[in-house]
Amino acid sequence: MDNSVNREGRLELSVPVIIASGPAGFGEYGKLEDFPWQDVGAFTLKTVTFKKKEGNKPPRMYAKDGYVINRIGLENPGIHEFLEVLQAGEFDWLFEKTSVILSLGGDSFEEYVEISKLIKPYANRFKAIEYNFSCPNVKHGGLSIIANKDEWIKLLYEIRTVLDEEFLIAKLGIEGGFVEHQAKIVSEAGWDGVTVINTVRGLMFNDEGEMIVGGLSGPNLLPIALRAVFEVRKMNPELYIIASGGIYTGDDAIKMLKVGADAVSVGSLLFKNEKMISQIANRVREYLGNSN
Repeated sequence: MDNSVNREGRLELSVPVIIASGPAGFGEYGKLEDFPWQDVGAFTLKTVTFKKKEGNKPPRMYAKDGYVINRIGLENPGIHEFLEVLQAGEFDWLFEKTSVILSLGGDSFEEYVEISKLIKPYANRFKAIEYNFSCPNVKHGGLSIIANKDEWIKLLYEIRTVLDEEFLIAKLGIEGGFVEHQAKIVSEAGWDGVTVINTVRGLMFNDEGEMIVGGLSGPNLLPIALRAVFEVRKMNPELYIIASGGIYTGDDAIKMLKVGADAVSVGSLLFKNEKMISQIANRVREYLGNSN
């Protein structure tokens, strides 16, 4: 797999359709029979944090037509165990299938910096490195890391210094400030792109009457994500934008491209029908072919 990166603001992908971090875990969905790898431009691994996270206690998910609420809580083995299995070759099959984007997170400024230093020797295996600054389901890190604006700006510059040659992407949500202004901060720190948006904080009662406080995703998120991508593009013409949020059809993806996205990211759709990735990729190819 060619992991070469165009540092002039572009990711060279076979098709600009990306599997989002989270729903596809560490590649488990890719082991399903007839998974449409030919239509996946890149696969984003589940977020890896500095320390191992057990995740939140059940119930973790609730889905109805139009929306999904989850509160997984960034369950992952932590960077040290991740690096052990990476070196052991556990993800070699995935690197052979498609380009891989690494997603990283932490609970503090120091953890974000340290995890960046630890991944540095292995960074060239990944197409890009995405930092999760927007998960709403953890008490530390994620969305909360941008609450202190000055410290977040300092952190962006620090990570850029450590990973000075890598294609860096910040995953942003719509909370904690205007996303277009946050994207401008990311750009000014020398980062290459943003993923817009993450889930939005939501609350619902499941069929058993249990309250689930988590992140809202699914088709109902599409209008919010479209507006966010539109605003980010207006203010940041130089940034590479991965649009994420409510993309369930090829037409949804085209709408994202029309408002300024460079690529689209598919998440909760995987729970419903992973084969829809092919329909989305074909519509994107058709649209880009006609627009050139």
